[in-house]
Amino acid sequence: MNQDQKGIQEQLDRARAGDRDAFAELFEPYRPLVTRIAIRLVGPDASDDVVVDTCVKGWQALPRFEGTEALGRWWCRIVRNAALDELRRLRRREEALPTQEPLATLEDDGLDDPLARVADPGAPSPAQLAERKELGELIERALAKLGEDHRTAILLREVDGLEYRQIAQATGVSIGTVMSRLFHARRRLRRLIEEEQAHETA
Repeated sequence: MNQDQKGIQEQLDRARAGDRDAFAELFEPYRPLVTRIAIRLVGPDASDDVVVDTCVKGWQALPRFEGTEALGRWWCRIVRNAALDELRRLRRREEALPTQEPLATLEDDGLDDPLARVADPGAPSPAQLAERKELGELIERALAKLGEDHRTAILLREVDGLEYRQIAQATGVSIGTVMSRLFHARRRLRRLIEEEQAHETA
């Protein structure tokens, strides 16, 4: 057992004994991953509830966790189950599911700030900004036309940067299915973007 594994095992032992600080040390490194997955599975509006539920479920499941699988895989499975529970609750309440988080907007990188453009001579021109915004809106419209499974897979991969293995764990399918979904999603997305561009120029 290497030093890292020994440290994790010690944290696990302390957490199982009721040490909440030790449990937090096991959860916090994976909180960003859990949050990204939650956003993609239930949308940004309900993601906070899923993250909290994931933490609670992890604490409850800790006595059954033997440490034989990677912690990341364990958290991916828990957040997926928490997200499914949240979706069931939303359906029971007959509430509309939250929309997917939009791709990065101009505000995300500060490009809409005139002072920032003055301070940076290499900043994009207004025409370039308008073109970039138009392209982002075009991509969002195309993404909205993808099926839920394909859209989730491509957002987890291309926007959130998850590995195939992580996407498989988060969505409960095999890596082969993830690869297939991504292949078809990319091909469909390219076609939809081309159709949108052709429609705009028509």
